[in-house]
Amino acid sequence: MKAVHFGAGSIGRGFIGDLLNDSGYEITFLDVDDGIVNQINETQSYSLYLIDHSLEKRVVDKVHAINSAKHENEAVAALRDADIITTSVLGGNLKNIAPVLQKGLAARLEAHRPRVNILACENVVGNSKILRKKILDLSDNELTEEQLDQTAAFPDTEVDRLVLKSVRDGKMGIDIGDAYELVIQRNGLADPKLQPIRGAFYTDDIQKYFERKLYIINTGHAWAGYIGHIYGYTIIQDVFNDPEIMPGIRGTMQETAALIHAKYGFTMDELKNYIDFAINRFMTPGVRDTIVRVSRDPIRKLQNNERMVGPALQLEERGLDNSLLIRGIAAALLFDIPEDRESVKLKKYIKDNGIDQAITHFTGLGSDHPLHDRALTGYYHLKDIKLYHQKKKE
Repeated sequence: MKAVHFGAGSIGRGFIGDLLNDSGYEITFLDVDDGIVNQINETQSYSLYLIDHSLEKRVVDKVHAINSAKHENEAVAALRDADIITTSVLGGNLKNIAPVLQKGLAARLEAHRPRVNILACENVVGNSKILRKKILDLSDNELTEEQLDQTAAFPDTEVDRLVLKSVRDGKMGIDIGDAYELVIQRNGLADPKLQPIRGAFYTDDIQKYFERKLYIINTGHAWAGYIGHIYGYTIIQDVFNDPEIMPGIRGTMQETAALIHAKYGFTMDELKNYIDFAINRFMTPGVRDTIVRVSRDPIRKLQNNERMVGPALQLEERGLDNSLLIRGIAAALLFDIPEDRESVKLKKYIKDNGIDQAITHFTGLGSDHPLHDRALTGYYHLKDIKLYHQKKKE
């Protein structure tokens, strides 16, 4: 069986590629980074290092890589012949892979290939459906909507695994944790009776699993990063080991867990175990990750359907506590990292327009919304704390 995966980064090799290999697929990675493409092709393999097993090495073989920007015809041929297509390119980059994917699907249609599952393994709601729309929105699209659905199915997914870039033995490697979760929308598959990836969980209700992950794991980790930045930290593990901050991390996850319990009926014991899993992954000895990576793209994460504003609004509607989430929203507005483009854009907007208008602009919380003033108060409070820790370091 043949798989094509867009994106040979940490998630691509360390998570989806690992599962595809274990499921018996030969994998072709499509990427635009010659460094990783050439490294994979040198040995037709790559190495994973197991965090929970003293960084024991595991080799993933039967792989090949193509620079899809330079060798589009090869990429199209691989897509034409694939038995499954997956992605991990970050949600904002789905538009960039849509053109070559569309050409590959047109080639499949012409060759009378069977309908293929396309799984966008991105951390955004409705990930595969978004990719489908990006294809349909192409100005030079060769496929009608009917033809697209005839040749491909787009089941949504939910993905989670600890994967970290590393350099070992002089090569780019990936450190991975044992625990993972890949949830696939069963009723969106080309054939719902088949399970194309071993080790995945299949459900007809993908939304509740996606929100559980987004609102507990992603919210908790982002909150830790933004608050950690206020306190002057640069490494996320140091934040999780700070006894002053740690209760707030767990408390934030408990706030969102209360929402998930109310909406979807997960038991509180199930959600407590899920919170423990989310916290423990960043307290594993030897794991080292940066706040810059964990908390990147604050503008996206401040949207009102995203990880902090979204659950804060829903908890407010239900009369449930959201005070720590409001604190996280305020902290995100103070995220000031020069190498993060969204952070720079956020800072400039606040400077030019003021924080009051910025809260409305980035979160959708109008000045008359009760959460607006609470976020504003939190912003000024955390700004003083941030200034204090900056002076302390000088």
